[in-house]
Amino acid sequence: MEFFTILSYFNKKIGPLVFYSYPYNDLGKYLKDRIANIMNQVLTEEFVIFSFGKYHSLNYYFEIDSDWARGSREALMLSAIFVERISMEMEKAILTICIELSDWLKSKKNIFTGFYETNSTHYQDIKSQNIIDKNLLIIKSWVEEFYTAILEAVQEKVEEEDITAFIEKENIFMILKYLSRGPITIENLKEWYTNKYPDDNFYKLIRNLITVQMIVIPNVGRSKNPPFNVYIAEDIKTIVRFISLKNRLLKEFINKHQKENPEVIEKRARNLQEIIENSLL
Repeated sequence: MEFFTILSYFNKKIGPLVFYSYPYNDLGKYLKDRIANIMNQVLTEEFVIFSFGKYHSLNYYFEIDSDWARGSREALMLSAIFVERISMEMEKAILTICIELSDWLKSKKNIFTGFYETNSTHYQDIKSQNIIDKNLLIIKSWVEEFYTAILEAVQEKVEEEDITAFIEKENIFMILKYLSRGPITIENLKEWYTNKYPDDNFYKLIRNLITVQMIVIPNVGRSKNPPFNVYIAEDIKTIVRFISLKNRLLKEFINKHQKENPEVIEKRARNLQEIIENSLL
């Protein structure tokens, strides 16, 4: 699946422009004009999808704080450009990548300076030049990371025979169980999950769950604004209830027979688990 990524930047003097693209550096005027036109149409932070010619573009507009810009904000847009249509699940996975990476960039102090490479006004001394050059490299690496994250999302597939093992991983099961209570914004879900599993990559997990259609972020498309709510698929909600029941029955069974030989208990537990799983087929 061929695709490339673009970071656009709204220059206060000349308007929107392609700031950096990866892995293709030399984009034609047609593509640059089309991307600039998209940025002209977006006024608030949102995820928009446009098709033009053979290209299918997913675009996430957002802003970062800036001490040098009028209005103290820099307007940016991340774009993933595909040469073919992609599934709605992949579109939603890319949205989570955009949110993750934009949050990271917003957290970087003085990152806005990287957009002033060609503005001599701010090259007042060697110190400011070094800051600009350093942040420019960070921004370019960040766009390349955007490409890599999408590539991983495209390539990652959970095989059908591994679904049971996948759901029963502790972190997977707990987030699905939590979502079974009802929809929640992706920001609040992230806060809950990172408190519980601080060493895990939340957005990578969300992308995987979207890819295998266990969770959904509905209504992602043209002119849909944050906050984005995350829902668990109804059939997965049923499976989560059965797994919870299975775990409870196994625990009660083991407690009831804890004085017996461990090997006998383990064998009976396996048999009970097989009976429960077969009943779900």
